[in-house]
Amino acid sequence: MGLNAKIKNPVRPRWRSTTAKMLGFVMFALGLALAIPTVCALLLGEDSMYFAPLVPPLLIIGTVCYLLFGASTSFRAVNGLLLVGIAWLLVFIVGSLPFLLYGLPVVDAVFESVSGFTTTGSTVMNLTGDVQYSMLLWRALSQWIGGLMVILIFMYMLPSFGIGRNLFINELSGSGSATYTMKITNAARSFIIVYFLLTLMNFAVLIVLGSPVENATTLALTTISTGGASSMNDSMVHESSAIQLATMAFMLMGGLNFYLHFTTIFKHTFGAYKNNSEFRLLFIWLVSASVIIYLLLLTSIPGAMAFDLHDHLKLLKEAAFTTVSMGTTAGFYCVDYCQFPPQCMFLLFLVTFFGASAGSTSGGVKFSRLIVIFQFVKNSVNRALSPNEVSTVKIDGQPIDATSVHSAIVIFIMYTVTLLVGATLIMMFGENFVEAIGLSLSAVTNVGLGFGEYGPGDSLIYLSSPIKIVLMILMWLGRLEIIIALTFISPQFWREIWFSHRARKRSKLAKKLRVRSL
Repeated sequence: MGLNAKIKNPVRPRWRSTTAKMLGFVMFALGLALAIPTVCALLLGEDSMYFAPLVPPLLIIGTVCYLLFGASTSFRAVNGLLLVGIAWLLVFIVGSLPFLLYGLPVVDAVFESVSGFTTTGSTVMNLTGDVQYSMLLWRALSQWIGGLMVILIFMYMLPSFGIGRNLFINELSGSGSATYTMKITNAARSFIIVYFLLTLMNFAVLIVLGSPVENATTLALTTISTGGASSMNDSMVHESSAIQLATMAFMLMGGLNFYLHFTTIFKHTFGAYKNNSEFRLLFIWLVSASVIIYLLLLTSIPGAMAFDLHDHLKLLKEAAFTTVSMGTTAGFYCVDYCQFPPQCMFLLFLVTFFGASAGSTSGGVKFSRLIVIFQFVKNSVNRALSPNEVSTVKIDGQPIDATSVHSAIVIFIMYTVTLLVGATLIMMFGENFVEAIGLSLSAVTNVGLGFGEYGPGDSLIYLSSPIKIVLMILMWLGRLEIIIALTFISPQFWREIWFSHRARKRSKLAKKLRVRSL
């Protein structure tokens, strides 16, 4: 009788809310992340109260939300986009709390959080002061989490809501992944594993090269994520040449398409890199830019003709490191590039704006989109000369659909417009053109390094609060590829949200009426 009663009166099902469930997961993950600097502070004898009070509530609330709520029975694409926006907002707020407890003003605390999770790496903290290591670890960890979030959002969360497949295709168009047939959620798991492996490899190499454990940890966390935060105020200047070269190699890995890493590690396709046109062209571009900067430096340095081999290699290393760091938008530096000739500065501006590969943690327009746009322009010119000629945009022999071509063009235009609008706003708040365009570029491309007075080694602590707010918005726009971020200010988006809300209310009302009629 008891068993029959249980069958006839099952336990009431969980509440249905995909948003609450996913936000619960985010809170639980943040709680685990904050436990790391907490333990670190306890082990090093530092003050753990900047982190410890946040861990229990995040773990408890996150667990409760994740377990009590099930996935919504009807979850529209627009709800998925709203969830992404709320998740970013939650991460920014929680990430700023340790900085607030540490004593930073509200704007500065939020700035550090946004800069970290967007992998920008700009800071308003005085790293030359007595900053405890656990706080620097949290700053580095936020960048590592931010790089991972890009993979989770574009390759797991959005696909889970039925809207990510097109974004995934656009992100990997021209990357040699057109024949990639793995389920998108499995792809996300594989890319996350690659992310972990590359971070561990980076850490191991740094330890072998003699880097202290604390320094190796922060560098490994912020290199693969192309965040560029260092525990030292002079970034990589103080490091040995071996560590600088190793960091340059892993910056490049972080800036490459993770699909290439996946095929090499898991499918043992060791020719994936050399057979990929995006990688080849990106490599040629970075090498060419490095050589040009090296030659320009030689012509600008008095007595350069008397340099010995060691001096030439050092100069070439500085040129290459700066180029790779700016191109992958990592933001490390080993030399003050603001002392370079103006021609070098302009070239570095282009390198930063173009960025590295799609499907990576780097920022910028992304190199594959430039290839798509170039092919589109080339085909347009050919059609003008031969009107009857039928041509399609192809990358690595694979045709690129019109949607991906349109996406590449629109994103390039929006990056340019956002960069100029951001620079204009910064100039309105008192900065000159060079500083304004440099700050805008550093934020929208997530490189974290500017030009002029806000170049290498310069903290942004003295910027006015309005400029910091503008930079935070630009960081977030750049991290979400601008188009996705701009949907949140679109009237159509909020109309869809309202219609979705009304539809759910009507559905619940209809369900209640059916129950009453029975």
